[in-house]
Amino acid sequence: MHIQQGETSSRRLSSRQQSSNMFPFTFAYRTIAHEGHPERNEDALLVDRRRGLAGVFDGVGGSSAGAVASQLGARIMRQTWRRVLSQAENKSDLLILNGELDIESLLQQLFEQAQTAISNEGERRAKEAAQANYSYPSTTTVVAALCKKPDEKGYVLGYAHVGDSRAYLLRQGASLQRLTVDDGYFLLKVQDETISEEDALRIDQATDADQLSDAELEIFEKRNGITQSLGHFTAKKTSLTIHTAQTSIFPGDRILLCSDGIHDNLTDAEIEAILRCGARTTVARRIVQQALDRSREECLRAKQDDMSAIVITCNK
Repeated sequence: MHIQQGETSSRRLSSRQQSSNMFPFTFAYRTIAHEGHPERNEDALLVDRRRGLAGVFDGVGGSSAGAVASQLGARIMRQTWRRVLSQAENKSDLLILNGELDIESLLQQLFEQAQTAISNEGERRAKEAAQANYSYPSTTTVVAALCKKPDEKGYVLGYAHVGDSRAYLLRQGASLQRLTVDDGYFLLKVQDETISEEDALRIDQATDADQLSDAELEIFEKRNGITQSLGHFTAKKTSLTIHTAQTSIFPGDRILLCSDGIHDNLTDAEIEAILRCGARTTVARRIVQQALDRSREECLRAKQDDMSAIVITCNK
């Protein structure tokens, strides 16, 4: 089910009703358009609660190009995942992992299929437009797939990303963990040893210009630059590195997928506070609302943008 706007994939069931159904995961989600173009949301959400797949797509390219890429990427990944489950001949809705199924390889397939589809669509539109400065559609992406372990209770979270859409994990009794590393300007500065990983995190989390040196403030102001996205290859972008990983998931865990409209406005500490106390079915709405409120403030972090969040809570 590809949904662009909403609050929870439980089809508005109450928390009590969800518990009685004993579904292992609650999905809450919310996306809103940039206030400067409320009629066009370049973010798209992929939410397939029954099959355990979720994703946030943040379109790049301006005008309608970003929305084309994000919506197409979500649709292709949803279709590919359904085909994967069909071929696996699962006895449950969630994918059951075994020795022949590697969740990271499967996610790689989803991203490759989406990359091909978006690139082809961009080429088709470029020929129709016949413009020298045509803006090809592309999108950053983060996707999570929830799977069953074959011979024991419990679940595995497989996740993959390209660009600066992020995945976080909050576990009871532990601090918020950022699962992904942005393909962006901070990483470039770490790789060329301009700054350390610790400096990159500190700069990324700054809330006031007084916390940064002039050089660090210049880096902070370029934080929105990305080095990868799904879409058209160029002379500078000749290949795509898809980051994949997996981890076990336990009751009480919360997974957040979000676009940069969320994490650019909110610090990790602010995100953690909402995830820790927010209700399962409304926590995504709270995150988006707080990010929206921040974007309207006179603040170093304030940035108007499309804003999207999916929060998955493990119930049992």
